[in-house]
Amino acid sequence: MTPERSITARADEALVAVFAEEDGREVVRYFPVDQADDGLTDDVLQAALAAIGSSADLDWEAWADELDRIRHESPPTPPIDAL
Repeated sequence: MTPERSITARADEALVAVFAEEDGREVVRYFPVDQADDGLTDDVLQAALAAIGSSADLDWEAWADELDRIRHESPPTPPIDAL
């Protein structure tokens, strides 16, 4: 089966996913890390900055306490055996 669309990248090349909207549908564009800025429109950049800025409204102490509670209530991950 041949895919309609595909992404080809080197095996050691990291890709960045950029969520966008095209013709009223949400799409994901993938870029090599060194070209990711090319895919960032002003709208995408503003949405990302707004999401980051929204964390400023969080109560850091409550958030840290909640993470600590989750860490103590979760069973530890068993050791991973080497292959």
